[in-house]
Amino acid sequence: MLTLAFVFFGYFTLIEFRELQFETVSESLESQSRMLGDILKQKLSESDKSFISEWCEKLSSSGGQRITVLAPDGTVLGDSQSLPAKMADLSIRPELRVAMKGFTGTAVRYSFFLNRDVVYVAVPITDRGQIIGIVRTSDTTKRLSHVFEGSYLKFSIMVLLMLGAALIGAILLANGVRRPINEIKDAAVRFAEGDLEYKLVPGGAKEIAELASALNHMVEELRERLDVMTRERNELESLLGEMVEAVIVVDNKKRIVRMNQTAETIFQAQFVKSSGKDILEAIRNKSLNQFVIRSLSSSSPIEEELTVIGNPDKVLQAHGTQISDPQGKPAGALIVLNDISRLKNIDQIRKDFVANVSHELKTPVTSIKGFLETLKDGAINDPNASERFLNIAIKHTDRLTTIIEDLLKLSRVEQDADRGAMKLEKGSVCGAVQSVAKFLEAMALERGIKIIVECEASLEINMNRPLFEQALSNLVDNAIKYSGPDSDVLISAKRFDKEVIIEVRDKGCGIPGDQLPRIFERFFRVDKARTRDKGGAGLGLSIARHIINLHAGRIEASSGIGQGSVFTIHIPA
Repeated sequence: MLTLAFVFFGYFTLIEFRELQFETVSESLESQSRMLGDILKQKLSESDKSFISEWCEKLSSSGGQRITVLAPDGTVLGDSQSLPAKMADLSIRPELRVAMKGFTGTAVRYSFFLNRDVVYVAVPITDRGQIIGIVRTSDTTKRLSHVFEGSYLKFSIMVLLMLGAALIGAILLANGVRRPINEIKDAAVRFAEGDLEYKLVPGGAKEIAELASALNHMVEELRERLDVMTRERNELESLLGEMVEAVIVVDNKKRIVRMNQTAETIFQAQFVKSSGKDILEAIRNKSLNQFVIRSLSSSSPIEEELTVIGNPDKVLQAHGTQISDPQGKPAGALIVLNDISRLKNIDQIRKDFVANVSHELKTPVTSIKGFLETLKDGAINDPNASERFLNIAIKHTDRLTTIIEDLLKLSRVEQDADRGAMKLEKGSVCGAVQSVAKFLEAMALERGIKIIVECEASLEINMNRPLFEQALSNLVDNAIKYSGPDSDVLISAKRFDKEVIIEVRDKGCGIPGDQLPRIFERFFRVDKARTRDKGGAGLGLSIARHIINLHAGRIEASSGIGQGSVFTIHIPA
């Protein structure tokens, strides 16, 4: 009785073990089907049927797991053991009918061709809630057949001895099936999280080893493509960052997609904070907003000048080009902005120079011609009138000569700078300052002005002394002309850090702040009538600036109405 009980126990244990194995195989096939579904989702979305068929052929194996990929209506797209065209209609299979409804279908059928049971598992592949395909995997029970071969009577007699070993073997077998599947599942999770350096170690069944190798190959190609994309992106970022032009890319809804450093500087906007925002929200410039709208709607490139209000204002040459997607539909616009403020300023200076030089030359020539015509008409016979008219004509001739000489000086200084022909020698700064002060002392005393010199005797710089004295003389001459009687003009020189700083300070009428940036332009005058009365041609400061530039220095001015002026020369020590 006890033996019979053991026999029945062993028999029913065998049945339960068989069901456990079928369940294990089903779970394994389901995990594999879901993994394959994740791999094939993109290709099914792209309707790449040729890839699916070729991919299934690569997974073909004799007597092993069979993989079938079907369309949502049951049409076979690929099979690892047969050609789709030669296969019968599979849509009537129970596991596939369940999968077509969006659930996992499982079935076990006896195969007369293989002479054994086959487990089928069908899993739907979904994308955004829609079924786009079905993956069916199947496997035989070949690994379990040896358990059932032979006589149940002999098995019943040996069940007491084999029961423990069978249970242990079953556990080991189950773990052997689950372990590689779990490893592949864990690897897929790591790949999805971006860990593309991880690699699977192929092992276990042949099919699983091939799947692991295929996943490793897929990840390697994906990593290479990501490296290429990252490198191209970095190159693009570097190129945009080095461009002097401002570059802004917007989508078809005017939202900022890309902005380089120059654009951030011009519009005082950070890309991190502006990305994804409307162009008018991120950059509050109506002209730019309207230009972007026109660029988005225009099929051909457009150009326009835009003004950005600031301190100072900027003039931008804007170029707008519509961007299209791969299907040729408008996807946004590329805006390139070139800052032409300096060119505009230079053009305005050129126009002012032409107008000023024409006026400066025309005034004395017109006066000379008028007085000569007056003398010709009879005034020459009047000794007093003729002498007065001739003196005035001579005065205007001297003025004309002064203008021409100043222009020639300026031209020579610029030519020497272009050719690098000016030679510099070490010289005493104090000696040059004292020489200028002595030269202009008589002129200052006539106006009741005292020149004060404060200079460190040891100061030396590399200089062209005649030109350096000319520049300094122009500054002191202006200080004397525009200072009131009984005032002082201070010339100081000192060393600060790695520079020699020379200041010419007066207590004159001063210069308005809005005109300070232009005082070094040729023929520019703060008060044209008063300057002309004092004999100035408007070239002295321009000549001084060019000479100081030749000495690798710079000249600055600070002033205020009624507060006098300070001209500061900075030259490397």
